[in-house]
Amino acid sequence: MNIIQNSVLASYDLMIIEAKKDSVATALIPNFQKGMTRLEEIKNEIEGLAVEQAKDLTGITDDKKATLDHLSADLIDVAGALHSYANGKGDNILMAKVDYRTNRVHTMKQADIIHASGIVLEEAGKVPAEALADEGITAEEVAGFTADYNHFKGVTSSKREAIIDRTDHTDRIAELFAEAADLKKNTLDRLATQFQRKAPTFYNKYKAAATVIHKHTSKPAAPANGKV
Repeated sequence: MNIIQNSVLASYDLMIIEAKKDSVATALIPNFQKGMTRLEEIKNEIEGLAVEQAKDLTGITDDKKATLDHLSADLIDVAGALHSYANGKGDNILMAKVDYRTNRVHTMKQADIIHASGIVLEEAGKVPAEALADEGITAEEVAGFTADYNHFKGVTSSKREAIIDRTDHTDRIAELFAEAADLKKNTLDRLATQFQRKAPTFYNKYKAAATVIHKHTSKPAAPANGKV
């Protein structure tokens, strides 16, 4: 799994822990409790598959994985800034083009992340630097995103790595994350609003646990020979 997926899974784990701690509150909404049970089943299956996936990934260099993790985080941050900028302008077309939130990025495969990064960088190039800075993204950060994009795009995947991208483990993990994201968005989050009046203490803990915190990995040093 990549760093974004690990961050999302950590959030799910916290949600499950808080729900178990306050089973009296969750019992007030049976379908919420049922949803949390399913989320735990998904989390456990992902963790089991991740162990097997990790065995498959031994052929991928640390540098390539670190670059992919950093590229994913860059994509989320810059896309978020562009989305906010477009929203302020009332530009629905741009908003749709750069709608790459954490829950979407963490289910994407390498080729899709590269494609999405190219789109976001192209759109970022059309926005004045000062406007992006107002959204929290500096010119230096855009340059770093560009460097990560070019570096990762230039990496030639080995035959083994190409096979890994299509393994059953990777595909099943992506499917489970997509199911969990849908469950959270359309069931758990929708029902959780009732806890604001029925169990406000649990509601606050749930909201805090449901917040995904993704961290940038340290930037990998550029290889001296330009290869990974």
